[in-house]
Amino acid sequence: MAVTQETLPCGDSRFSVYVNIRSRAMPHIRRQKRIKGLKTKAEATRKEKKLIQELSQKVAQEEGHGFTWRMIITKWAAEVAQPSYIEKSYNPTTIRDYVSMLHRWTESWLDRPASQITKGDGREVLDRVIEEGRSRAFQKRVKNTINMIYNWAIENRAIRGIPHSPVFGLKVVVKQDKRPEILKPHEIRKLLYEAKVQDHDWYYIWAMALLTGMRNGELYALRWEDVDFDASLIKVERSYNFKVGEFKDTKAGYWRSVPISSELRSLLLEIKNQSKSEYVLPRHILWTGSKQAKILKMFCRSIGLPEIRFHTLRACFAIQLIGSGVEPVKVMKICGWKDLKTLGVYLRLAGIDERGVTEGLNFLPSSSLRNY
Repeated sequence: MAVTQETLPCGDSRFSVYVNIRSRAMPHIRRQKRIKGLKTKAEATRKEKKLIQELSQKVAQEEGHGFTWRMIITKWAAEVAQPSYIEKSYNPTTIRDYVSMLHRWTESWLDRPASQITKGDGREVLDRVIEEGRSRAFQKRVKNTINMIYNWAIENRAIRGIPHSPVFGLKVVVKQDKRPEILKPHEIRKLLYEAKVQDHDWYYIWAMALLTGMRNGELYALRWEDVDFDASLIKVERSYNFKVGEFKDTKAGYWRSVPISSELRSLLLEIKNQSKSEYVLPRHILWTGSKQAKILKMFCRSIGLPEIRFHTLRACFAIQLIGSGVEPVKVMKICGWKDLKTLGVYLRLAGIDERGVTEGLNFLPSSSLRNY
């Protein structure tokens, strides 16, 4: 705030007032104004007091609306990344993915007060997700992420005056998921046999995925130091982020162990006899280019198998274990799943929960119609 004096060429004096008010709690909120041509200092002083009051009221009014949506996202990301945050553990990559997704799909909200974003704005975002060709499942993911961060902000009083997010209550219809294509045991054997016979560059990678259930990035990051032949265990403690080209923690955020079967031991020794690298599996350039799914589909097509995704190899591992009688909780531990929801998908595919449960019905008549 300032009152300044200026001398005109004719010798008269004129005064100007400049007032700048910035919120202490929310520094992005700022109001400023300048008035020129005042004849006396007393008039300038009166104007200054009036401006201070006027602009302070406007700043206070805007403070009542709260932080912008961009600031809410930034505050949430910083908060949940702290080791002291105990409500839920977030992998750093997951946090970055959420932030990136919201910046992409709610771009028009970013510099608006979060409390002023309406349900109509929410519907526009969800509709645009579908209009731009994304799935209903992805639309639901966007909605759930917005709800999650709004709920966090409302609970922490970063957003005031509203009880829910702008997408709360908006209906998202997710079509029933298609039953994923899974290879049967004889198809798995055919895949590996043909890859071995043809000396395919990816044979060892596919075999390791089918015998360990490890994720794509975990396979790429696996080093010989992680393989303990004496204990018959592989320690899975890191993954590789192909998007940014760097190593990271596993998706679950903790290390786990995968048992080394006799088949897997034989495969590992075969690889070790041919390898001089610190990494277990070959570093194909097409792998670093994230072409693993395309290569597997093309090979499956060439030998008459269903065109599966690379991630399906992990699913085949889990389903074969469950189907062979391994306790689901042990499979969950080996594969590194944090919740039962993911495991439920594989239980349904294996049919392990349903198999044999209807044997006790006995409704049809026996040879003696009186036997009821």
